[in-house]
Amino acid sequence: MKKILLSLSVSLLVGTAFSQQRMVLTESFSQASCGPCASQNPALEALMAANPTKVVAVKYQVSWPGVDPMNAQNPTDVSARQGAYYNISGVPDRVMDGTNMDVTQAAIDARYAVASPVNMTLNHVVNSITNTVDIVVTVTAPAVWNPSNTVMQLAMIERNITFTSAPGSNGETVFHNVMRKMIPSPTGTAVTASNFASANGTQTFTFSGIAIPTYIYNPNEIGFVAWVQNNTTKEVYQAGYSAPIPLPNYGVVASVNAATYTCGTSLTGAVAVLNNNGANTITSATVNYKIDNGTVQTAPFNGNLTVGSTSNFTIPTTTTTSGAHTLSVYLTNINGSGSTTPMGQFTTSFATISVTPSTSSFYQDFMSSAFPYANYFVTSPQSNNWVRSTASSGSIKYDAYTFPAGSVGEVYLAPVNLSSISNPSLSFAVAHREYAAAYADVLDVEVSTNCGQTWTNIYSKAGAQLSNAGGTYVTTAFTPVAANWRVEYVNIANFASANNALFKFKATSDYGNNIYVDNINIGTASIEALTETSFNVYPNPASDLVNISFEGENTDYSISLMDIQGRVISSREIANASGEQVVSFSTENVAKGSYIVTVTSNGAITTKNVVIK
Repeated sequence: MKKILLSLSVSLLVGTAFSQQRMVLTESFSQASCGPCASQNPALEALMAANPTKVVAVKYQVSWPGVDPMNAQNPTDVSARQGAYYNISGVPDRVMDGTNMDVTQAAIDARYAVASPVNMTLNHVVNSITNTVDIVVTVTAPAVWNPSNTVMQLAMIERNITFTSAPGSNGETVFHNVMRKMIPSPTGTAVTASNFASANGTQTFTFSGIAIPTYIYNPNEIGFVAWVQNNTTKEVYQAGYSAPIPLPNYGVVASVNAATYTCGTSLTGAVAVLNNNGANTITSATVNYKIDNGTVQTAPFNGNLTVGSTSNFTIPTTTTTSGAHTLSVYLTNINGSGSTTPMGQFTTSFATISVTPSTSSFYQDFMSSAFPYANYFVTSPQSNNWVRSTASSGSIKYDAYTFPAGSVGEVYLAPVNLSSISNPSLSFAVAHREYAAAYADVLDVEVSTNCGQTWTNIYSKAGAQLSNAGGTYVTTAFTPVAANWRVEYVNIANFASANNALFKFKATSDYGNNIYVDNINIGTASIEALTETSFNVYPNPASDLVNISFEGENTDYSISLMDIQGRVISSREIANASGEQVVSFSTENVAKGSYIVTVTSNGAITTKNVVIK
């Protein structure tokens, strides 16, 4: 029994706060993609920091206007306070002791001077073995008090959340006093009037074994805010705060550095950066790692990792299958604590491709919904990835309309053996509109012939050059129609000898508008690529008739007029054509818009755009 008690004395950590007179509660509503929030939050945080004995703070990260991972982790509790309870419809916004108002020093002082009918004590105990917390809130009324429709609200907060790069579009990387969970729920716990029918009446609220959510960024930053509130008037009578407690044995995997893309059947040389965020030097720990949802494997860490320092730990070589994967690493059993609860998990993505490169022409129209496809790799440092879109009956989209400026997304295609393709060339369809001239989103295409060790840029367009209609701005999220697409041709003759060529499409957001790519073709150079002047489409734009002329080379040809979704409007077959050829299609009954003319011969496909007006 003595050993058990000693173990508990190490693993149970207690924090306590006493509210002997009114503590003012400020509730703020913000969002990681709200521009005005970024400009106004620093002043609010400075005000909170200047009044630690007068005010406690809770911040709710709402769901609009853009991306906010903190909201995505618990949208229900946020929405209950923001929408159902306070009817907040815009951010940033502030509520002080239940009243929607500006929070200023004068307002804090005035409210602080108002006597409270109750006192409050609040404490919490963290069990670092079970990764749970116990919280006790006690409300006492020195005089007779008759509360009506009143509840005790309890919020688990994360005092400081720090990102290495902005998680939203407003540039903020540090967030304070963020509500992570309402306990037991956003409705709170009823305050019973009969408990206060005489002087010094008391009601105690006990919450035991509350699991610390897995989405908490840093358990060392967990604190609790409690308040007593009248649901009819919304007035807050009293608030209290229990500050975060440093965990004695706590470490995180700060990052994992692994080769993004390798050719082979194993993950080799991945390095996890271990960071001691606890109060004690870490001399031992178990490093846990797994690929995808596979079996967790372990390796021992032994060393002398002092408080606040880091250490590199090499993950043992691990066999993988061909394709895209995730690697997750976390710590357990720090300093022999016996805890099996994952601590400080970090997950990164990588690809090991061991497939034989395609020896035939490569074509991808994204018609299949099962994106990303076998031996493709989709990655983004900010987790702002390309996704498949239903536009053009299937395409890929980079959401530069939502993703913050500087976000990068890459799509690696399956490898191609260019040396097996005569006169290889690359073409693809692209659609983009600018949000405004000041927002220049970028699309790059890069190729590697050494399995991703180095890359060569073969295509780069941005802003008006990337847009299919420079100077025409779209201020809503852009979704292309047929007339918005164009086909780009890229010369890849310099890489014709590569027997394992990797191509990747890379988008960089400037917080402008969406980028779409479709119909990627890597194959024998088209007629246009070889003799551009010998393939003509006229008139262009066309009204009632479109003509296609080309020079036949004693072979068979297939000529088609298609819409941007790939549906054939008209087609013609010519056998053993030699010399100048002219094919005409009637367009009298064809809807206005952008169309594609294709000429196919011996596996080579040539395309040109034509506009029907």
